Amino acid sequence: MDQRPRGGDRGGGFGGPREMHNVTCAECGKETQVPFKPDGTRPVYCRDCFQKRRKF
Repeated sequence: MDQRPRGGDRGGGFGGPREMHNVTCAECGKETQVPFKPDGTRPVYCRDCFQKRRKF
């Protein structure tokens, strides 16, 4: 019978701490962090401004 735990830690790149990157919101100018490295070709928004933009 297979004795490996189900679910638990499977390795891979998910579930661990994410590298955060400091950015300035393109709409309000607030300093914030995002879990990806912006490439500079698209605007980056803080959580509040991102939520507002999603409603449109």
